[in-house]
Amino acid sequence: MTESRDTRPDPEPGTAPELADLRGAAHDRAMLAEARVVLAGRLGVPPGEALQHLIWLARDLDLDLGEAAALVVGVRGGESPVSAWDLTGAEAPAPSPVERAGAHLTNAEQAETPAAREILRQVTAVDTGGDADIIAALPADQVARAVLDGSSDSAAHLVPVRDDGGRVVDFLYAELNETARDLFGRGAAELTGLRLLRTDPGTALTGLFAAYTEVLETGRPYGREPFVFSTAQEGLARTSRMSARCVAVPTGVCVTWHYYHEEDRVRRRLERVERLAQIGFGEWDLVTGEAEWTPQMAANYLQDPSNKPPESDDLSKLVTDEDVPLVEEAFQTLFSRREPVEVEHRVTTPDGKRRNLWVFIEPVLGESGLPVSINVVSQDITRRRGVEQALAETRRQMLRQQARTAQERRVAVTLRRAILPDDREVEPLPGLGIEVRSLAAESAARIGGDWFATRALSDGRGLFAIGDAAGHGLQAAAAMARTRNGFLGLAYTGRPPGRLVAWLNELVGDLNAATGTCVVAHYDSSRRVLQWACAGHPPPILVRDGQAAQLSIDPDPLLGAVPGYDYATFTTRLLPGDLIFLYTDGLVERREADIDAQIERLTQILQDCADGPEPVLDQVLDRMEHDRAADDTTMFALRVH
Repeated sequence: MTESRDTRPDPEPGTAPELADLRGAAHDRAMLAEARVVLAGRLGVPPGEALQHLIWLARDLDLDLGEAAALVVGVRGGESPVSAWDLTGAEAPAPSPVERAGAHLTNAEQAETPAAREILRQVTAVDTGGDADIIAALPADQVARAVLDGSSDSAAHLVPVRDDGGRVVDFLYAELNETARDLFGRGAAELTGLRLLRTDPGTALTGLFAAYTEVLETGRPYGREPFVFSTAQEGLARTSRMSARCVAVPTGVCVTWHYYHEEDRVRRRLERVERLAQIGFGEWDLVTGEAEWTPQMAANYLQDPSNKPPESDDLSKLVTDEDVPLVEEAFQTLFSRREPVEVEHRVTTPDGKRRNLWVFIEPVLGESGLPVSINVVSQDITRRRGVEQALAETRRQMLRQQARTAQERRVAVTLRRAILPDDREVEPLPGLGIEVRSLAAESAARIGGDWFATRALSDGRGLFAIGDAAGHGLQAAAAMARTRNGFLGLAYTGRPPGRLVAWLNELVGDLNAATGTCVVAHYDSSRRVLQWACAGHPPPILVRDGQAAQLSIDPDPLLGAVPGYDYATFTTRLLPGDLIFLYTDGLVERREADIDAQIERLTQILQDCADGPEPVLDQVLDRMEHDRAADDTTMFALRVH
């Protein structure tokens, strides 16, 4: 026995993550979570949708997601005065007087601007003790009643409150219809009998109060199209687009108003849908010649949204030259058959890239049955087509790789069969009974370099060997063939196993073949002496008198790993009935399983079944739960006569 040598390298210790990195990651996650909440509240959308908007914002602005989140959170904290309109990409409405007076403040702070404070001071200082008497003395006003009943929007009957000089200083809510709601959600039950400026000081800041007073005094109706209206109540500010109408009635004025909460929400959602899905809409009026495109429609066709959209006949001029016939044919079909058409075409960007657009065009027919307008929807599907092309190319590459792998497996299996003898045709050895199993991996990628050999030498000794060339596939099979053929040539020298393995080590190195392992042995039946050498291979297992144990040695290095290495020859005396078991690592290696534990399990199985009537190798394969797909497996069982 040679002195034990431990050539296994010490495992490298894992590197713990830096504390600063952990803190940074936690900070980024917290920042992202806070940005989702801030953006969800600002846009009035669920947190999940807010995250999607944040991702698109980061992409639009060419920022990392963490940088975009920090910007959103910073906006809330007053570091960057960006409005919700800016974040959604919508056109920002004109600022109201309240916004102009406190544009640098948050909504809650706007109620405390000097202009707002002065109005609140004035209206809160007024004595309202006589308001109930004014309402009680109010005669029936059928005109006001008719206005309230006939309005589907919010409507209120306002009566003037005058000072000692007869000047109108405020209005009282005499009556409101059932649908009336102010910006704070208050209706008839909360507002009836209260003063207008006290409950809605924004009417003074936006000029509505002065307009109502003028209607009262002149009798001329007043109307104002949608504008941005802001007001405040108890330190809380609210803003919305609204339209207002005011008419004179015998006892005062009637005001109708409409807030565009829902319309603005729908508009913002449509804009987000167009932007996220890259869907644009356009309409051509064939009677007037007018055209209207949404901003996303213009973006899809690389047009300036501030310019007049092209006419329907000019759409083909915007597409690539190769696709012009497709668009022209689509319009011919639309006008001749008067039915919707679909077409996919490309446009060329200024940097020379192609953008794929899917277009759906629908004619709108008049009473004569002829088209009077055309609706068109376009969607940028460049990314989808890119993904489809990448998937198609990936599939082609996979098919080519499968074909190559199948061809390599056929060659590897053919080479293996040509080199290795059949299990039933193993050359017998003097004084030994031999049982062999050599199983190729079922998976093409896992066919390895297992090999074995037996020879009866001219001096009466028997030679047997088992080995494994490193790797898998055709390369490993070729390395196996070179290693085994080289070994058989060396075997006829009759030299001790250690010398044969040393020569084989040099041969493997000179051929630049893959490294490998092996066990080479001579058996002298006249003396029942086994001489053997081991190069990085699992040592044989000896079963004697119902006990099984691995022969204890320190295996020498792999073949081809250390040039000029002097391999040791070990001597083991055998007794009649002894069983020598040799195997390759495919029998014991398992994913996520300790190989030493697997060898112990194999040793126990051999101890249990070595003296049984059934073939040993079949029992070992069954009880070791051998996986044919994982690796090649070769086993030798030699019984001493």
